[in-house]
Amino acid sequence: MQVDKQTQTPKEISDDRFEDVQNASSRGNKTSNMKNVLEPKRSNKFLIPAIALAIAALGVSTWVVMSRTSSPPQTASTSATSTKEQTRAISALGRLEPQGEVIKVASPSTLGSSRIVKLMVKEGDVVKQGQVIAILDSYDRSVAALRQSQSQAQESDRNLAKVLAGSKNGDIVAQQGNVLAAASNIKSTEANTARIQAELEIAIRDYNRFLQVYKEGAISQTVLDTYRLKVETLRGQFVQAQQQTQQAKFQLSQSQGTLSSVSEVRPTDVQFAEAQLQTAIVNVNRAEVDLDLSQVRAPINGQVIKINTKVGEVVSQTNGVIDLGNTSQMYVVAEIYETDIGKIKVGKTATIVSEAFEGEITGKVDSLGLRIAKNDVLGTDPAAKTDVRIIEVKIKLDDSKKVSGLTNLQVRVKVEI
Repeated sequence: MQVDKQTQTPKEISDDRFEDVQNASSRGNKTSNMKNVLEPKRSNKFLIPAIALAIAALGVSTWVVMSRTSSPPQTASTSATSTKEQTRAISALGRLEPQGEVIKVASPSTLGSSRIVKLMVKEGDVVKQGQVIAILDSYDRSVAALRQSQSQAQESDRNLAKVLAGSKNGDIVAQQGNVLAAASNIKSTEANTARIQAELEIAIRDYNRFLQVYKEGAISQTVLDTYRLKVETLRGQFVQAQQQTQQAKFQLSQSQGTLSSVSEVRPTDVQFAEAQLQTAIVNVNRAEVDLDLSQVRAPINGQVIKINTKVGEVVSQTNGVIDLGNTSQMYVVAEIYETDIGKIKVGKTATIVSEAFEGEITGKVDSLGLRIAKNDVLGTDPAAKTDVRIIEVKIKLDDSKKVSGLTNLQVRVKVEI
């Protein structure tokens, strides 16, 4: 019987002791009664708290079961859905940038170092493609060169038109008169030559006759010398008349050639005039290019984000004149860990938030980067990874008005997967 009592549980032992107390009380054994009464009181010191804890645990379990059974079915499914949505999104840091990134507009490199003499825009201005944003110090010189080349081109054009049209009718008529005068002069010189030739022949006959008389002694030497001198004089006049005739013929030939050149348009003259005009046109085109290079123009439609070079300063080939971007359409460049990039798909929705603007902005994944790089956007969390490998993902915003003036702003991005 003693062995069986030792194998009983603590609760059973307490019950047996309680029965012993009752039995002892009924028998009136005072010593035994006091002993048995003291033992249950010492056991109740630990039993009562245990019972209280058991009752409390039973109450909590009952409340949980009742709350589960009394709550509508949507609560469990909503919680599961919320957890599922959280696990189906990837968070990352990113930065805002305009469409096509920020462009540093510089002066033409062919001009070397250039100084700005006039700035046509200010920060925040919206410009169109091809609009002049700055004028360089070579502008005035280029304008003068263009005007000079245009004047030369106009002169060459008029010369070509003159060659193609030929001489005026008045010039042709005047040259025809020169030809007729030369022909008339030839006739006059030929007639004079013939007259002198006839006189010379008569003088020669007279000289020969008086020479025979002189030999007979009928006349003196003086008379004979007079006829000889006349012959020599007429002979000189005859030679001179022949030369005048030849000269008149030469003048006639020249007049006829001039009349021919005036009356017709020679191909060689036209070719020469056309070559001069083409050269002048090339000079005009070159001057126009130089003038265009003396002005800095906007390469795209966009907004002036920052002015890097002011009036009077030399344009830096590194920073350029201005920073220009198409802020009408903003993008977020999100830096996605290389281990998560396989979950990102083009067209997925993304949510963007930041302390710089209220609410959130939505967008869609537009493109995925093609190379792995080190992250550029660093958060404020000191425990965050600062040397990780990422891939840039571009997200096209649905509404850019709220952030059009916040280029390079750091944002937080959640991309659904």
